[in-house]
Amino acid sequence: MKKFLKKILVGNGVSPSEVCLQSFNGNFADAVNVEWFSKKGYYEVVFYQNNLEHIAAFSLNGVLLEYRQNLSVEYLPEVIKNIALSKGEIMNSVLKNKGNMLEYELIIRDKFLKRQLILLTDMGEIKEEKAL
Repeated sequence: MKKFLKKILVGNGVSPSEVCLQSFNGNFADAVNVEWFSKKGYYEVVFYQNNLEHIAAFSLNGVLLEYRQNLSVEYLPEVIKNIALSKGEIMNSVLKNKGNMLEYELIIRDKFLKRQLILLTDMGEIKEEKAL
């Protein structure tokens, strides 16, 4: 219990390099509730910006590799939303930005209550569909 409380109050204790912090602040100036994690060969940071959860990955030398942003349905582009709704109810949606290439990862539940993951390009092209 002590470890749990300490983690909540202090965080996980991971401190990225100064160049990573500068890059992070340059890309996400209004971030709050920031928590860093050390991964094999990169840093991952979880934070909130504009009341939306984000997860970003930075190389050890501070380059933003990618970020993910949890989106509510009202923030989805119409083309993406329409494709998803034609397949069922949108349960979850994530915007992925990797190298300025946007993708949408959606979890859809059909009328038979079966869930599937759909990965779409920003133009609405389905890149992958798989049952969950």
